[in-house]
Amino acid sequence: MWKRPDIRKRWVLRHRNEPAVREIADRLAFEVADSLSRIIPTDALGPTIRYAVLEDFATSLRGSKRRGGQLKAFDLILSVPLAKMLSWFIQHFPTSAQWYIGVIMGEADEHLDIPAQVTVEALQRSAITNGELDGKVAQEFFSRLVPQAPRI
Repeated sequence: MWKRPDIRKRWVLRHRNEPAVREIADRLAFEVADSLSRIIPTDALGPTIRYAVLEDFATSLRGSKRRGGQLKAFDLILSVPLAKMLSWFIQHFPTSAQWYIGVIMGEADEHLDIPAQVTVEALQRSAITNGELDGKVAQEFFSRLVPQAPRI
């Protein structure tokens, strides 16, 4: 505000009214939305989510093995904060999220013996239930990640 006297004067009490405050708030919201890629380091967020998901999956597998059961998608559980972060990532950076989820699918298959389809189902379920991602948005997003059978 100090660089913009025209805006600064609006904060003088007699000029501070609801329309003036809303206009400034709207500009600020637009500026933050426009700067989101500079504010949130997606190059650090993606790997962080990746490691956290794989760790939650490993923890779920240990619990499943202790119970002596076979792995089901419902056995794979993400913590609520992680599910919320994954959902946020999907909503705001879908291209990056799609790439990192693809990496998660590959690593879960290779290192934890979790089939890619089970990984997708578990992530989608967690994003909807604990991450509060809209079901329709989740369906559309995760449908692009479902592994396809090889074409012969």
